[in-house]
Amino acid sequence: MEQIHDNQKKATIPIISIDKPKPSNIEAEVGVLGSMFVNPEAVSTALSALRFDDAFFRPAHQIIFNAIMELNMGKNEAAVDPIVLADHLERSGQLETIGGRSYIMQLMDAVPTAANIEHYIEIVRQNAILRHVIAACSEAIGRCYDCEDDVNTLLDGIEQSIFEITSLNETKDFMTISSLTSDAVFYLDKLMRGEKEVLGLSTGYDFDRMITGLKPGELFVLAARPSIGKTALALNMATNIALGNPPASIGFFSLEMPALQLVLRIICSLTRISMNDLRHGKVSPSQWADVINAVEQLKKAQVVIDDTGAIDILELRAKARRMKNKHNIQAVFIDYLQLIKAHTKSNASRENEVAMISGSLKAMAKELNIPVVVLAQLNRQAEQGEKPKLSNLRESGAIEQDADVVAILHREREKQYEQNAEDDKPLPAEVIIAKNRNGGTGTQNLLFFPKYTLFVNAASTDEVQS
Repeated sequence: MEQIHDNQKKATIPIISIDKPKPSNIEAEVGVLGSMFVNPEAVSTALSALRFDDAFFRPAHQIIFNAIMELNMGKNEAAVDPIVLADHLERSGQLETIGGRSYIMQLMDAVPTAANIEHYIEIVRQNAILRHVIAACSEAIGRCYDCEDDVNTLLDGIEQSIFEITSLNETKDFMTISSLTSDAVFYLDKLMRGEKEVLGLSTGYDFDRMITGLKPGELFVLAARPSIGKTALALNMATNIALGNPPASIGFFSLEMPALQLVLRIICSLTRISMNDLRHGKVSPSQWADVINAVEQLKKAQVVIDDTGAIDILELRAKARRMKNKHNIQAVFIDYLQLIKAHTKSNASRENEVAMISGSLKAMAKELNIPVVVLAQLNRQAEQGEKPKLSNLRESGAIEQDADVVAILHREREKQYEQNAEDDKPLPAEVIIAKNRNGGTGTQNLLFFPKYTLFVNAASTDEVQS
C-alpha cells in the first residue's frame, strides 16, 4: 500500500513553472566581441564556432555578430573595422538598436587581448545550447498537452529537435565560391586519379566508378524482382564497407530476415562455403578454419542490425538516430522499402504511403549526413521480356524522384532453377544504374554464386553514358 501511495504522489506532481532567467553570460559575450576587434584570428575562430541562430543572449550582441559575419563574407582574411561596422549597422537601421557608436567603442576597449577567445566562445556556446534545449523542451511540453498528432509523430518531432541541437557543438566555417575554386580543382584532380579520400564509401563493386561510391546525404535505391538476390547484394555491399580499408560502421535494418540468418549468410559469402554443406557437416578441417577466421573478422566489424518486422517509418528513423549517436554509423541499409509501415491516415492510398516513406528516407539521409541504401521491389511488368527500367519501380514514382541513385539488379532466374544445388558455377547478373543524379548511367556485369549468396565483379567493360 505504501508503494502504491508513493506512486500516486509521483503521478500527481505538477509541472513546475520555472521563473528563472535563461542561461547566459554577458561578460563572455562581450569578451568574444571585444576579442574580435583585437585580433583577426579571433574573428575567424568566432565566426566558425558561433554561426548558429541565437548564439548570443543579448540581442544587440547577436546583431553585431551577424553584421561582422556579413562584412566578412567573400574575404580571405576576416577582420573588424569599427568605422565600417558602424556604417553597415547604420545603413541597415540597426545602429541605434545596439547602443550606437559608443557601444562599439566600449566593446573595443572591453578586453586587452584575444588570448582567451576560445574560452569565451565555449562559455557562450554552452549557454546557447542550454537555451535551445529549454526552448525545445518547452515546445515539447506544450505539444504534449495540445497534441493533435499521434504519439509516434510527436516523439519523432521531439527527437529530431534534440538531434539538431547536438549539431550545435560542431564547428564549421561559412564558405564562399571564390575560396572553394582551388579546392574544387584539387578535388577533381584526385577524383580523376581515383584516390579513395575523395570518393564515397566503396561498395567493393565496379559500379563504384559510375556513382563514385555511396556519398553522405544520398538515397541509394537497389531494386529487383523477388528472388533475384537484392538482399544478397546489399549484404555483400555492407560487408565490403564494414571490412573495408578503412572500415566503416554500418546500420542494417532487416524487415524480412532474422539477424542470425543475416550473419550466417555473411559467413557463407566470406568463406564460399554453402549453408547446405554446413548443415550436413560436409566441411573439411581447413574449411572450418576458414569459418572461424571469418567469424573473427566479423567480430571486429561494426555492423549494427535491427530485425524488427514491419517497422514503422518513425520508429526506423528514431533507431537510425540512436545508431548514429551510439555507434557513429556511416551508412544505413534497409531491406526493404515496401515492408516499412507508413505513418499516414488510414484512408491513404498505398502510393501515397510509399511516397511518404521514400521522402522520409531521403530526409533521414540528409539529417544524419550518411548514405541510405534501401531495397525496393519492381512490379511484374519487369519480367515481360525487356530489361527492367525505372518505370518498373513498384507502387510509387516518388521513389524515382527522391532517389539520388537507382540501381536495378537483373538476371535470369530460370538459369538458377536449371542449376544443380551443388553446382559452383556462377550465374551472369547485371546492375543497371538507371538514375544517377550526379553522374552517368550504365550497366555493370556481375557474377552470382547462389550457393554462397555471393556477388563478385565480372571481367567486363562498363557501358557508361555521360
